[in-house]
Amino acid sequence: MGHVREALAYFKSERVYQQLFWQMRKKYESIGRIGGTVSTKLFSMEELRVISAFFGMPVEKLAAKSSISIKAFEQQLQATRFDGISLKELLEAYFGEELISKKQIKLNRQAEIQEFINELKEKHTILKFWFDYLAKRNADSRWILRLAETDKKVFEDWTCKLALAISALPVVAERLPMFAQRITADPHAFDLNENLGKLLLHVLAVHSSKMEDGAIVMPTSTEDVNELLQEYHIYRDDLLNFVTCAGFLAENADGSVHPVWQAATKTHTVLNMPLREITTLARIYPWQGKHVWLVENSGVCASILDQVPSIPIISTNGQFKLAALLMMDLMVKEGCTLHYAGDFDPEGLHMAQRLLDRYPQNVQLWRMDVENYRQSRPSKQLRVERLEKLHGITNENLLGIASEMIEVKKAAYQEALVDWMVADVKACV
Repeated sequence: MGHVREALAYFKSERVYQQLFWQMRKKYESIGRIGGTVSTKLFSMEELRVISAFFGMPVEKLAAKSSISIKAFEQQLQATRFDGISLKELLEAYFGEELISKKQIKLNRQAEIQEFINELKEKHTILKFWFDYLAKRNADSRWILRLAETDKKVFEDWTCKLALAISALPVVAERLPMFAQRITADPHAFDLNENLGKLLLHVLAVHSSKMEDGAIVMPTSTEDVNELLQEYHIYRDDLLNFVTCAGFLAENADGSVHPVWQAATKTHTVLNMPLREITTLARIYPWQGKHVWLVENSGVCASILDQVPSIPIISTNGQFKLAALLMMDLMVKEGCTLHYAGDFDPEGLHMAQRLLDRYPQNVQLWRMDVENYRQSRPSKQLRVERLEKLHGITNENLLGIASEMIEVKKAAYQEALVDWMVADVKACV
């Protein structure tokens, strides 16, 4: 120990070693061993003179080098009266703490967090499935582990709330704020823009076991989020989430025909039916036949109804809301054919692909092909970033039109095809 104190007294007597040793420490933390070099450009000629004296070489020779070998410094240390002291031992004594590589620090941190997670798993066994998934450290979970590392006390509190949520999931429809109030006494606790709300979604995604290549598929769109919550009878908004439709009948759970839907059909009245009402129904079906017409644009829907007021038609009003998807789910159960017409733009094609993937046996594209794209006289120039979206089209029924749009670089809209669409509907009635 006295040998080490003697070495410290020597190296602390020259200020230049503070800078040199600091650089050596950084290099050790970076590569996890004694090695590498320190640039001579970091030191003045006077400082290099002190270092060159340690090496027993002319300062000009050291200055001519681009770097100082850390391994050579350790070897030279053994040629001095301080032999027997390793450079790592010297550096640790100099800085008064153990040298640890960044890799080891990371491993230590991971081990500490995993121990914390294991403690939570023992305490909240109902979340074992989730904690086991977090242990895999998939990309979708890393942000959660960072949260746990940042503030263990807060994360433990969140875990308690998540355990309560999973143990008391609703068995009948319940709005998200009411669910949050029941579980946490705070109606905004599970707001999806807050960490706890995001954690709840992750827990539900893992619980639902929707996996791809060993990792869960997290919902990204509003519709996907709504569908995941709906699997657990939780609804974000069941009033403003609605579907526009006409020409359908609906039945209650007891088998009785719903009087509002029946009256709307008799009077050719268009309904904006909220999710709140859709979820109470056992059946929805066309008032006649098995054909259902789906359009993306409300103006197109209204124009068709002007000429054929009795047809079963749905307007999605842009991206699919959960209300529309649940209504379509019920009609697919009835064996209906869904004829879908969307805009000739990247978003419209992705919506069509989503329906084809969701109902592969029941969806038919309605005037969504290359011929109709050309007939609609494309005029809206598409930006590069929107054209890139077309490369995500993989359904064989849409590849032709996607390729044509990439070449033409223009969008077209279904309003241009209304007359042909009306003719199609009349021919099918």
